[in-house]
Amino acid sequence: MRRRIGTFGLAAGTVAAVLATTACGGGSGGGGSSDTLVAESSFDLQTIDPARQFEFTGSTLDNAIYQTALKFEDGDLSKPGTGLCSFKMSSDQKTMTLTMADENAKFSDGTPVSADDIVFSYKRLQGIGGNPAFFLDGVDVKKVDDKTITLTSKDPNPALPYILPNASLGIVNSKVVKENGGTTDSKDKAQQFLDSNSQGSGAYKVESYNADSEVVLTANEHFGGQAPKFKRVVLRNVGGETQLSDVQSGQAQVAFDLNSDQVKNLDTGQVNVATQPSTRSPYVFNTASKDISAVTSNADFQNAVRYAIDYEKVQQLAGEGAQPLASLVPNEFIGHVPKDQAFKRDLEKAKDYLKKSGYKGEAITFNYASDQTVNGVNLSQLAETLQSQLKEAGIELKLAPAPSSTQLDAFRSGKQAMGIGSWGADFPDPTNYLVFTPGGTVAKRVKWEAGAAPEVEKLQKEALAAKEPSDRNTSYSKLYAALNKQGPFIPVVQPVSNVAINKSVTKYVSNADVSFDFAKAE
Repeated sequence: MRRRIGTFGLAAGTVAAVLATTACGGGSGGGGSSDTLVAESSFDLQTIDPARQFEFTGSTLDNAIYQTALKFEDGDLSKPGTGLCSFKMSSDQKTMTLTMADENAKFSDGTPVSADDIVFSYKRLQGIGGNPAFFLDGVDVKKVDDKTITLTSKDPNPALPYILPNASLGIVNSKVVKENGGTTDSKDKAQQFLDSNSQGSGAYKVESYNADSEVVLTANEHFGGQAPKFKRVVLRNVGGETQLSDVQSGQAQVAFDLNSDQVKNLDTGQVNVATQPSTRSPYVFNTASKDISAVTSNADFQNAVRYAIDYEKVQQLAGEGAQPLASLVPNEFIGHVPKDQAFKRDLEKAKDYLKKSGYKGEAITFNYASDQTVNGVNLSQLAETLQSQLKEAGIELKLAPAPSSTQLDAFRSGKQAMGIGSWGADFPDPTNYLVFTPGGTVAKRVKWEAGAAPEVEKLQKEALAAKEPSDRNTSYSKLYAALNKQGPFIPVVQPVSNVAINKSVTKYVSNADVSFDFAKAE
């Protein structure tokens, strides 16, 4: 239940660059001048200080403001490549060597990006100890010379190349940040300064910042890449219904948060839709503690639930493009389980397992966040759908909706018998899903402790020992296939992420790494 990373969506590497045949729709009308792009989203914005931000809105903005040492090649999440630096991993996967590669990279004040800036940015993230600090847990960051940095881990760390492209690892102008309270420890005071005075080398810089209403970006005149056509970007905080109206009328050019029903109702003569597989996946959880529930902790009951769910109907609820999941790992990541191995509904099997479990028809409290939508999947609708489907197998659910903040705290307390959770990838690597294995962070919330599943834990050790990409893919796939066949978590669907774009924008890039690239829009 960490943040969802909306900027991670597809590992197939497809760049959805759409050229509209006509600039219809009057998109430049109320949306601002011809060099201004208006985008709308439902904010979860806390900060745009890269060392602290850990939400979708912050990531969206920081992708435009900051550059990273590595980036994904053409949006392909299986191919981390050269950003500000090139990289090389040691044979034991413990040391990464970064070599400065972008000689044109300059911060918004014209200062060239240096190795010192990279070292400071990484050490600052570690020292602050905020939400994204875990990205560099146990990593020793050192400057070797003006062109070279090493990142050394105590244990093999083959996931590191997949972590460094994250927007939270954006590189800041160390000199200016230090002058404004920036440090590499918990005493850092630069957040407020960075919210209003960004210090990146990306295509844009901050003009104004209001976490409740809107953030305005202007072009970085010292940007080392191709200057963006839209010199100004306005990101506004509005709900889905307003986004729907505005993107169709041209009051906004981009809408990030339309659900599947709203997408179906779009006027395709006015709006294009860029669709990517989502990395935010809802799942059903069951406690592993008999003290909390002797029913839902029973393995036969959990299997009954697996076979009682009508996954095809859940996919229909999620909208066009939704996929089955054979594990918690998205279908586009290395280490996923092929979707043809996903569970399918079998009511007879469900009833057989239910009979073995000893379940006697008592109502089971089913918890979920009533105000949460996971990439178009309204969790209230999903809960009602599952209630109806499980009832056909003989399972009685008592729905227990709660606001998302209340539900998250309650889930973390480890006292809930059953419900719906969701997980969004922090980085596109299968290690990000080890939290669901026995003793992992999320597993502990359902009391699935270390030692609970020896077969799964054996496969986990084998996966962690794998170093080469092909070996990692095979070993993690085996691990997550085993996890999907036993244990308290049941993935139900892989939703889709939709970005609606008014046809006044005649060219755009939407891919795995960036759901909408402001700098490449025309």
